[in-house]
Amino acid sequence: MLQVTSIANQAVFDLPWLVARQEGLFAREGIEVVFIPQTPWDAQRPPETDPGQVPPFWQYTPFEAQEAVAFNACEWGQVRRAQDSTVGGRIVTLRPAIVSQAIVVRPESPITHVQALRHQPIAVNFHAGSHYLTLQLLEGFLEREAITVVHVGQAPGRYQAMWEGRVEATTVMEPYIALAEKQGCHILAEAVYVGAEILAPTLDTETANRVYRAITQAVDLITADPRRYLHHLITDLPPEWRPMLTPEDFHLPRLRYTAPRPYPTEAFEHTYRWMRSWNLIPEGASYDQLVEQRVGAAG
Repeated sequence: MLQVTSIANQAVFDLPWLVARQEGLFAREGIEVVFIPQTPWDAQRPPETDPGQVPPFWQYTPFEAQEAVAFNACEWGQVRRAQDSTVGGRIVTLRPAIVSQAIVVRPESPITHVQALRHQPIAVNFHAGSHYLTLQLLEGFLEREAITVVHVGQAPGRYQAMWEGRVEATTVMEPYIALAEKQGCHILAEAVYVGAEILAPTLDTETANRVYRAITQAVDLITADPRRYLHHLITDLPPEWRPMLTPEDFHLPRLRYTAPRPYPTEAFEHTYRWMRSWNLIPEGASYDQLVEQRVGAAG
């Protein structure tokens, strides 16, 4: 049995991987997937305002330490990490998860609409989907200099910071959107976005294709009966919040998955230009340098 190590992400992003393991799909391919925890961030630290002070790999350090050979994250962040990787990590495919994140505020918040977020701190995770998506959502409503995002780390910490009033708003994915709605919070804006999968060069193409065959089968199972697998999302919550949600609390159209597919050149070019416009990535990278679409190339 071949062992493949992947850095754990939020369950909503990892769901095809989790289902493939649960249903024995990896085992059928002769693979054992082991999830390595992310590097945690202390959400009680003062919010960081400068993305330059947060390393792009901060939560995925096991990959650069060569303890893991795979991980998925948002498209934007993966472009940056592929450029920064010192161990040759490359984007090999778009990830199966196509899910939402939403900007939410407390039930009693005086912020009633997007324009009222001008100069208000919004908790995000720098170099992750919540960060980039918030910028893209808000620049249609606010001048760029009025958008204030602050780094609070992973979703549990930034949701708690919003709930306790340490920040005015936060951007979160499921199951935190369902939790926010259950607790009476208000959604100000929401959007769907894509992510990408990075593999290490040490993971051979044949094994990678076996991994993604299993994941593709898992996507079919999720699509056929998503509620069957929502326990993974509920378990992703801190223990004290889990009893607040049941599978019936989720809006299923927020949970969308598709088979892994190529990362188009034009999508990369558009994303790279936009990231440069915010000074979120250095100059000098190209599609050919950062993308190696070997998934599906064999087997």
